[in-house]
Amino acid sequence: MTKLRPPLSFESALAKVAGQIGWDTIARMFGKSERTVRAWSETEIPASVTMDKALALDAAYAAAGGDGAPFLSVYALRLQADTIAAQACSEELARKTVAAIKEGGEAHAALVAATRPGATEAERAIAEKEVVEAVDALTNTLATLRAGRRNDVHHGGPS
Repeated sequence: MTKLRPPLSFESALAKVAGQIGWDTIARMFGKSERTVRAWSETEIPASVTMDKALALDAAYAAAGGDGAPFLSVYALRLQADTIAAQACSEELARKTVAAIKEGGEAHAALVAATRPGATEAERAIAEKEVVEAVDALTNTLATLRAGRRNDVHHGGPS
């Protein structure tokens, strides 16, 4: 039975290489037991293939007639996806920053109007509303900034 492994994972790349050259060949390449190299393909086991081993495995895969380079493909696609996500995070942060600046400017203008002699209750209510909107916009911007630092920004509709 073929074990299911996550797509775009190094574990699935290793299984693909092993399908072409064999687990025994991989074990001999690195002076390890077959059990050890099979463990590298298990997502539940915290062992993994080093970059040097991945390079050697991609070369062995190609030498055995395999098409492409499984480890390079996984690495390149994941890097591209992560880069796109980082750019999207930066764009989201920029969008929220613009909103925070706009709301802050409106709050400042309303506060100035509310502090003038003879300011009405309506002007004070508008200032209060604008300050709340500015605080909300800054809070959303802060949340996006922190999420980007933790790398868990969720994209989609407005927040």
